[in-house]
Amino acid sequence: MDIIPKPIIEPNHVIIETHYAGIQYPDALQAQGLYQVRPRLPYIPGLDVTGVVIESATSNFSKGDRVYATTTQNGGTGALAEQTLVSAESVYKIPDNVHLSECANLGRNFFASFHSLKTIGEIDENSLVLVDG
Repeated sequence: MDIIPKPIIEPNHVIIETHYAGIQYPDALQAQGLYQVRPRLPYIPGLDVTGVVIESATSNFSKGDRVYATTTQNGGTGALAEQTLVSAESVYKIPDNVHLSECANLGRNFFASFHSLKTIGEIDENSLVLVDG
């Protein structure tokens, strides 16, 4: 008997077979009950997932597509499951020449850094940047 049942496909969603999941600071806080989002127990941690689509209810993705997804629309949980149900709006195809492991931390780590440096900081190729921590 599964404590947490396998996901069932919903309209405009995909089910991803997890190959890699990103672990970020919010995951650690959530596990301690210190994050602003407190999921119902039992829950599966994980904000970002890479893997292969095993079922799709949208024309944008097909079985076998290599993808990255963020579980934000799921309340920011579920990426560490063997299979994850994710809204198609939060799923992005990964090119065949990029290893799935290279994309597992895109959401919380890369995108936040990129936004801070490029959008807010307006850095360019001549900028000097100190990254601390």
